[in-house]
Amino acid sequence: MHDNQDLKADRLDRLEQSLFQLTDVIQKHQEIVQKRFKVSAVEIDILRLLDLEGEKKMKDIGERVRVKLSNLTNIIDRLETQKLVKRVNSKTDRRSIFVHISTKGKKLLTDYSEFLRELSTRMRQAIQEDEFSILVNGLEKISNVNLPDY
Repeated sequence: MHDNQDLKADRLDRLEQSLFQLTDVIQKHQEIVQKRFKVSAVEIDILRLLDLEGEKKMKDIGERVRVKLSNLTNIIDRLETQKLVKRVNSKTDRRSIFVHISTKGKKLLTDYSEFLRELSTRMRQAIQEDEFSILVNGLEKISNVNLPDY
């Protein structure tokens, strides 16, 4: 019985260590994206949202990517300066501003998707097929875990 508890504790320790290492991997990924594509992870999220769902109001973008409107304005300014998005005033409500993804923004997302596919392929080659299936299934489940509020 005691060995079973030790095994569970060891697995939890390994999980915690892996999460710390994964944080480093994600940070390195974000640095590579910033250097290679000249955008941040949040900017990629905004471009993906606009590409998948079409034009959005600033307020709606902020809610979806969890960015305060004051910070979002600066982010959209940067994306617009790079010609990745375009702001358009609403025809029905002058106070509303919509953000559209540009052709250049869509091209950046295509390039980013190819980068992710290459990274995923490298990860796939690092482990056996059955381990890969378990990893993908586990990550899907973990992604849906509700984190506690602090």
